[in-house]
Amino acid sequence: MSSAFRRSPLALLIALAFLPCSAWTAYAAVPEEPPAPASATAAPDTSHFLPRWLHSSGSAGYGWIQGPALIRQRYEAGQDFELGLEARPRPRLRVRLNGEYQVLPAVAQATYAFLVFAGPRGQPVMDTLSFEWRQRGWLGAARAELQWRALPHTWLVAGAGRGYLGSGVRAFHFRNPFETLDVPFPGSSGWAWIGSAGARYDFDLFGPMLGAELRWSTLDRPQDRLQMWSLRIGWRGK
Repeated sequence: MSSAFRRSPLALLIALAFLPCSAWTAYAAVPEEPPAPASATAAPDTSHFLPRWLHSSGSAGYGWIQGPALIRQRYEAGQDFELGLEARPRPRLRVRLNGEYQVLPAVAQATYAFLVFAGPRGQPVMDTLSFEWRQRGWLGAARAELQWRALPHTWLVAGAGRGYLGSGVRAFHFRNPFETLDVPFPGSSGWAWIGSAGARYDFDLFGPMLGAELRWSTLDRPQDRLQMWSLRIGWRGK
């Protein structure tokens, strides 16, 4: 302690009185940190316009008529498109409702022989009509399906529904002074019940989940039973 403080207790008391003021001045000189910003309220997730339990799907590819041969030879393979919604009640089960549109180019030539009249001795007199066309047929269908995962990434598909086949080939109406002839070609337009079965393999391509699907379908109509195949690549929502 200095000699001045030893000689004068009053000076010591004055120095002690100024110490709190000096400490408060030093504390006030330190800038206060700004308060942490209040956390913003989380914005609602608008990336999903469907309910969480419902998922979208779609696919595109080619389809063709397998039989009967009389109708198969009149159509070429055409583009096949599908859109659907699916629910996933179990990890290995999907329930799907989808709509399908398939283009069926109608390109063919046909010859139709018919009886004109019987001759004086009863012998038949025949005539022929030749038809050649290139038209646009189509198939529109809606169906419900079940998909079951039998192996990793591999799903078995089965479904049923209703569809309409636009053949692109109209019935031919022939008329002459002696008679009238209507030729309803096989494969005419009309409604049909549809059953289908197939398999699908899912794979991940740099993020999106895709799938390759092979499907067999049958169209039960009053005049015939069409069998069709389709091969498509599609995606499914998360």
